[in-house]
Amino acid sequence: MKYGAPVPRILAEGKGYIAVEHAGASLTRLSKDKSVTMAGKLMACRAAGQALARLHGMGLAHGRPAFRDMCWDGRQIRFIDFEYFVATKAGRLRKARDLSIAILSALSQGSTGPRFAYNVLSAYYAAWDRNPKALPVPCPVQVQNGQPRF
Repeated sequence: MKYGAPVPRILAEGKGYIAVEHAGASLTRLSKDKSVTMAGKLMACRAAGQALARLHGMGLAHGRPAFRDMCWDGRQIRFIDFEYFVATKAGRLRKARDLSIAILSALSQGSTGPRFAYNVLSAYYAAWDRNPKALPVPCPVQVQNGQPRF
């Protein structure tokens, strides 16, 4: 089934193997690369948030989108390692779990982790504002002032 999900193209496959095109450096590797500017790293983090929102907007969840499973080639984020992927429409819980894993993975990248997490999350929610019905709601319970709880 084709969704147009942000994943590398399959080059070859056979019994027990699959080969995909190079998708770029993982965000884990990129975050540690001293030759990449902070601006470049934050751009990749924003692209990761947008790509995750796009995946969720398709009704899909990655299953474990850690920084090591998101690759940046300087233009786009592509997801790899879908070992926890379930080929059914993803509900809010699976999407929320994806987002939580991505944020925790960003936070685990050392002293700059909070900046990475902020950029992933802000880009995700910017995309969420454009397509709110497709993405998870932080908490569906309304409080007295009418604002959702976080």
